[in-house]
Amino acid sequence: MEENLFNTALLDELGSRKSTMRVLEFYLTDSQKYLLEFDRFISEGNLHGFVEKSHKLKGSLGMLKADLLVSLLNQMEIAVAVDSNFDKVQELMPVLKEKLQILDSQLLLEIKNIKDSL
Repeated sequence: MEENLFNTALLDELGSRKSTMRVLEFYLTDSQKYLLEFDRFISEGNLHGFVEKSHKLKGSLGMLKADLLVSLLNQMEIAVAVDSNFDKVQELMPVLKEKLQILDSQLLLEIKNIKDSL
């Protein structure tokens, strides 16, 4: 089994598991939209749009303490800033998509566990 890609410690400071569950559900609602937008920005060559969305996703992932994914997005943003192209981004995108898919599955399981405990 894959190691957890997230940690809810920061979210647990909200005070209730129900609040944590709502934040996780909110993240899951948006996560697939980001991937679609990334693909669009890459196909359009829109460096600014990619970096802007990447930064927003990093913020969400930071709340989930998804450090591996934050690191991947940092690498992508740096590559865009340094090279002004998507070569490195295109190289890392399959890894990002795979890890985000794993994260989504793990979050769905966490939501189920929270619901079961309420």
